[in-house]
Amino acid sequence: MSIFPYVYHMVESFHVTDNDQKIALYAGMITSSFTFAEFSAGMFWGRMSDRIGRKPVLIMGLIGTAISMVAFGFAPNLATAMIARALGGLLNGNIGVLQTTVAEIVTVKEHQPRAYSIMPFVWCLGSIVGPAMGGALAQPCENYPTIFARGTFFDRFPFLLPNLVCIVVLICGIVVGFLFLEETHPEKKHRRDPGLELGHWLVNQCWTSRVQLPDDSDVGVEESKYFVYDDMPPEYESAESSPCLRPVNNASTSPECDLEGQKSPAPKAFTRQVILTIIAYGILA
Repeated sequence: MSIFPYVYHMVESFHVTDNDQKIALYAGMITSSFTFAEFSAGMFWGRMSDRIGRKPVLIMGLIGTAISMVAFGFAPNLATAMIARALGGLLNGNIGVLQTTVAEIVTVKEHQPRAYSIMPFVWCLGSIVGPAMGGALAQPCENYPTIFARGTFFDRFPFLLPNLVCIVVLICGIVVGFLFLEETHPEKKHRRDPGLELGHWLVNQCWTSRVQLPDDSDVGVEESKYFVYDDMPPEYESAESSPCLRPVNNASTSPECDLEGQKSPAPKAFTRQVILTIIAYGILA
């Protein structure tokens, strides 16, 4: 979202045309190239998340966006700018995967309205902060001549600074996702995750340095860990409590699961209601 305030001036700096109407056309092509590429690759990333898991796809999407913003900030001409934006759309299919991840995390129906309201709230927050930041940081040598002198690196690439700031935000997201994001795919969630283990170790090191046990305490190692970690709120726990995810020999199997321990047949995905929702969302977009 940060490119919208300055994309017109960026196209103007490429000197591809002197016609203002054509500049607006080229600016629209740059912004729409991301959306078209994301539309083309969205289904692929959804299937990929079913194969390798949600967490790797989400992290790869952030990395792909960072690569795209680096290329976009250094773009010397219109073609490079369009390819950079299209690359960001091709490498980032996080919108659908993120919604699936939230659905797999929050299985308690009473908590779902709160969970699903967080995503559009954060998106709208980014839609406010992103353009404001992009417009404020673009062309720094013209807007802040006392800080960024002429003839410097940012004078040669006047639209690089907002992209660098966005890349810093993306790197923070990548690090947090690698260390603390849990896999939610039912078939992949129990595999070993070195990133999550490292994150737990770091949290353990930080908290154990603050928690001081009594000198005369004879608490064992297995019991002392409860002084380190607090229980997570139930709405942010993994979907372990979902009846259909329990072992098939569990006596408390929900009626929603097959009584003989077999999976129920997969429902038809594109029902009439789903198709109508997709059409309505497409018209809105």
